[in-house]
Amino acid sequence: MEKIDVIDPALTTGAAAGEIAQNILDALITMDSDQKFYPALASKWTITDASKTFTFTLRDGVKFHDGSTLSSAAVKGSFDRILDPKTKAGAVVSLVGPIDKITTPDDRTVVFSFKQPYPAFMLQIWRYFFGILSPKYLTTLKPGDVAAEPVGSGPFMFAGRSSDGVVTIKANPDYSWATELFKNRAAPYLDQIKFRAITEPSTRVATLESGENLFIDEIPEADYARLKDDKRFRFVLSPRASHTLGFSMNVTRAPTDDHAVREAVNWAVDRKSIVDKIFFGVHHVSVGPLSEGVWAREESIEKAFSFDPAKAKQILDTAGWTAGSGPIRQKNGQNLEIALATFRSPWTEIAQAMQAQLRDVGIDLKVQVMERGPYLDYIRGYKHNMAATSSTSIDPDGVLRVCYHSANRVSGSNFSNVNDPQLDALLVKGQGQDLGTPERKQTYVDAQKRVMEILPFVGVMSQVRVEAMAAKVHDFKPGPDGLTGTAMNDVWVES
Repeated sequence: MEKIDVIDPALTTGAAAGEIAQNILDALITMDSDQKFYPALASKWTITDASKTFTFTLRDGVKFHDGSTLSSAAVKGSFDRILDPKTKAGAVVSLVGPIDKITTPDDRTVVFSFKQPYPAFMLQIWRYFFGILSPKYLTTLKPGDVAAEPVGSGPFMFAGRSSDGVVTIKANPDYSWATELFKNRAAPYLDQIKFRAITEPSTRVATLESGENLFIDEIPEADYARLKDDKRFRFVLSPRASHTLGFSMNVTRAPTDDHAVREAVNWAVDRKSIVDKIFFGVHHVSVGPLSEGVWAREESIEKAFSFDPAKAKQILDTAGWTAGSGPIRQKNGQNLEIALATFRSPWTEIAQAMQAQLRDVGIDLKVQVMERGPYLDYIRGYKHNMAATSSTSIDPDGVLRVCYHSANRVSGSNFSNVNDPQLDALLVKGQGQDLGTPERKQTYVDAQKRVMEILPFVGVMSQVRVEAMAAKVHDFKPGPDGLTGTAMNDVWVES
């Protein structure tokens, strides 16, 4: 039976579960696509001590779904749970940054103190990962327990998960504190929403065309091309601000520990062919580590590689990976064989296309499609050469540091096992610089260039998220990072 991933905000990195979590939970602040911040559970805030101290004053009158009251202790409890190693929220912990302590001087005030300046904290805490859980609910969880039925203060309440995997959320009738980003700041218009996982794309689209479902997440590109002019439906497109979709390359495991191999892979992949033939041109070719939509993306890096199999062969020849009697190159008696791990679309389709492209230059790409749990165990043990990689953030700190800082090896998302002091220093420097400044932008341009020198990945495309819905569904808004939509306060359906 297909199931939606756990909805625990600290552990949920899947978009489907995140879509649910952000309707159940409120965060301290929210943000628009221009990186402007708005009050949510916090009514105001101050940033002092050179961006090392963030003080939030909480909104009055907020109740969690179980009737408990929003307090500074509730906020601290939710963040403490994320930071507890027993929770195993490594990817989310890395977004919290260099936290020193969280204090609650009174019931309405919570203070986050950092060991070093961290202006980018504001660019992280609007996300559903940092949705605040009810303190009463938190007392029911032992350390390490999963928050399987989260209790928040959002516009919708968790109503149940059926045996066939359908998750139902129902409107919170007492909701009256939506942010000013919404036209409707009171209880949502929809009485309930049912979410179910349909991983087979053709089945998912069929339910939209039949009217069984009014909304589907991420319509396949071929079906979007087929239906985009059909008046029965409407589509919402948004760039996904993230790491360029592609594959990490493990720099410590042969043969991808050889820079020449990593460089040859980058020349051998026909990105445009993959985007056009497999994804119908919906997405855009991307070479560097940052996708479109991420601040400080350095466009000049996009010219670093093109499709040039002859150059890939030349690089491998020079590095001693020579062609023998068979199609696969060898060096010191070892075949040039790369183990690639993936766990879902679209990485699986990209990997399968890359197999033939890499074979043309003498590289044997072995693709392993795994379940998510075993996949994470496998790659965090660094048993792979290549692995599906992505980290979604509108800011480069939430991409480059999460994926490439040495502190995020093993428990985090540094699947390349990169340990580069020069890159680490740039990423720490960027963390501490004021948002939006030319100095901070230059730091991240330098960081991108250093990543390209190391080449711990092969990028393929910058994703465009396409949401499909019946024409009678109105006012769905994409989120600023393109990972999920916004909470469905404003969504309504024609009768």
